[in-house]
Amino acid sequence: MELPKPIQNFIKTFSRIPGIGPRQAMRVAFWFLHQPQAKQIEFSNALTNLSTKIKLCVDCFLPFEQKDKETLCEICRNPQRDHSTICVVEKETDLFSLEKTNKYKGVYHILGGLLSEIDENKKREISITPLVERIKTSFKTKKPIKEIILALSPTSEGNLTTYYLEKTIKDSCLRSQVKLNIKITKLARGLPHGGEVEFADSETLINALEGRK
Repeated sequence: MELPKPIQNFIKTFSRIPGIGPRQAMRVAFWFLHQPQAKQIEFSNALTNLSTKIKLCVDCFLPFEQKDKETLCEICRNPQRDHSTICVVEKETDLFSLEKTNKYKGVYHILGGLLSEIDENKKREISITPLVERIKTSFKTKKPIKEIILALSPTSEGNLTTYYLEKTIKDSCLRSQVKLNIKITKLARGLPHGGEVEFADSETLINALEGRK
């Protein structure tokens, strides 16, 4: 016996979500079907709002609710932030973990992933080129970036990405004949090897930020 086509389509779509396979997607589908129609509409509206009201910041790629045709998120728009310091993170949840410390006052850049030794396509999927262009533009506008903090998790993929970013930033500045006055720092090893920024407690992140080198 085959499942009805709409349920098959739901399972196929939702099983693409990280951490959710076909079995979990099937459970979610049947759970939805047993909810009152008002609850189903509520979930449908929530998904619609994600695609229609949320935009990506053109500078750091943080999703934000767009009002009055803004192109920058609240952090990048804030004149009180230190725009000469960029903290590079893998994903949005890492950014929010760092923000909770209330210690970091610069701006961010979200890569959207990490490099992989076995998947060369990752270089094209994550936002490395926009970061380099952002640095170059800062020199042209005479508001130079002074420090890049590579706040990536100390995993094998995180370490690979950190090394690649450091080399790419330096090489790019040399090729464009920009005098490199950028300090490139990394989080101190307050983070355990193999741990992730997202799940670190605030005290550990504060120590890692303050002890960066």
